[in-house]
Amino acid sequence: MTTFRAFALLAICALLHTTGAHGQAPGYQRLDPGSVRAEYLAEVLTRINEHIAEWGGAWANDRVDELTALYWEDAVLIPPDRFPLRGRDQIREYFAEVTPAHGTVEAFMLDFDASGGMSQVYGNYAIDIEEGEGAGTQLRGPVLTVYAMRGRTWRIRSQVFIEP
Repeated sequence: MTTFRAFALLAICALLHTTGAHGQAPGYQRLDPGSVRAEYLAEVLTRINEHIAEWGGAWANDRVDELTALYWEDAVLIPPDRFPLRGRDQIREYFAEVTPAHGTVEAFMLDFDASGGMSQVYGNYAIDIEEGEGAGTQLRGPVLTVYAMRGRTWRIRSQVFIEP
């Protein structure tokens, strides 16, 4: 190895090991883990908020198939007045029965977190009862919804309505 090559190699090594120098391509921007997490949470929160709006609209307008499509095939739903329902078929039957008697539904997010392909939303719900038993009243209480992402799609994996 010539003296010049040895000197050039030492100079490059010295440059790479100085404070603030990194072994990346020029213009590489270091990613701050906190910023990456915040960006991820913002993206998930945006998708979940869209999902919640679709859910409320489908419920209020008795669009049972659209409402049911927001749940995974293996989802679990625990309504405020029933035992657990498992799978889209049972969930669809429940919505077909109750949505005509229920009017608007509102869901208020109080807490949210996400990690990887799971997200949980805790909040309150209010459902107006328009027909049948309890007409003119409102069901209210806390609700916990767990979303799962499969591929690039978020859907409800489990949802628990609690009647206080």
